[in-house]
Amino acid sequence: MKKVLLFLGMAIFGVAAQAQDFKPVAGDVTTEFGLTGGINNTDFKLNDGAALLRFRYFNTEKVAYRLGFNVSTVNDKTNAYGTGADANQKGTFTQKATNVLINLGIEKHFTGTDRLSPYVGGDILFGTGSRTETAENTINKGAAYAKDTFNEVKGPGYVSFGLRGVVGADYYIAKRMYLGVEAGLGLVYEKEGKTKITSTTAGVTTTTDHKSAGSTFNIKPSVITGVRIGFAF
Repeated sequence: MKKVLLFLGMAIFGVAAQAQDFKPVAGDVTTEFGLTGGINNTDFKLNDGAALLRFRYFNTEKVAYRLGFNVSTVNDKTNAYGTGADANQKGTFTQKATNVLINLGIEKHFTGTDRLSPYVGGDILFGTGSRTETAENTINKGAAYAKDTFNEVKGPGYVSFGLRGVVGADYYIAKRMYLGVEAGLGLVYEKEGKTKITSTTAGVTTTTDHKSAGSTFNIKPSVITGVRIGFAF
């Protein structure tokens, strides 16, 4: 009987120990992706919204620090070809843009269950962006060839600062693998920069500077993707 009781006690202890292994412990790092599509066409993608790529460092089992990066770039080129005597010539219209968003925050996790880890948290947000449009030997954004013309528009860029509160939960479907959801409410201040326009027509170049159009202050909710899948390591 004593051996049976000892065996049962060890089994129960083993099950409890395995249950506790689902969630991260102090020193663990997590990263995650978004899930899109349905059951038959599930796809993985980097999180949009607050963080394209996000990491969390668990200082303790209950406290995690968040660091996210959202970087997007555009580099599009449109060609415009000449006709008649200029049939072998071409012009190009190029659009370039870069946007960067960084968030740094903290999460407080609650007990939940062996697999469920609800949390609340907050982020500090910083963003910046720039854009340039260049038309060389073309007009109307690449719609037609125009010999010996040049036009470049730099700006307007922007900088933004903000704060956001979040609430979410992670559910560990396997050891150190989870599905998560998160929503937040943010306060964001954004200031637009100036615009510089340089044009050359018939060999004459002119440059014009336009001052900032102003700033905006927004309070808006946000959702990080829909469902996230993450891994602790």
